[in-house]
Amino acid sequence: MVKMTQQEKDDWDELYQYIKTEIFEYTNQALPKYMILRLKGLVEGKFMANKYVKPMAKYEYKHILYTFKLNKIKIKEIVKSSSFQNEQHKFNTIMIIIEKDINDVVNRLKQKVKSEEKIEKIDLTNVIHEGAEYKNKSKDKKVNNELDELW
Repeated sequence: MVKMTQQEKDDWDELYQYIKTEIFEYTNQALPKYMILRLKGLVEGKFMANKYVKPMAKYEYKHILYTFKLNKIKIKEIVKSSSFQNEQHKFNTIMIIIEKDINDVVNRLKQKVKSEEKIEKIDLTNVIHEGAEYKNKSKDKKVNNELDELW
């Protein structure tokens, strides 16, 4: 088993707490082992974490968390409006939404990083901005003398 870095542990804890409190609204309950295995499996692009299936992708816990946050309203509506056989069925339905959208979230994050890198490369040290100056286009000033009488 691969050891997790401290950052990965922190990201995992943030994801776990978000799902526990914001999605399922648990207070004194832990997430079931099934949910944990599904989340840990998603990190490697698997249906569920196990050592028998090869990893098919590499996602970070942050990617999963952002996907949950982006889909929170949709998830809450589905959870309220649908009847489920049990919690496992409910979580599988939620994971369908997450699995469908996670690649879009990863691509958005990559695009954000690229944009930030482009912005950092722009050199503004020699740019001087002296301000703008208003210039009247017409040389002849047209004045309506009738309006002068009103004042």
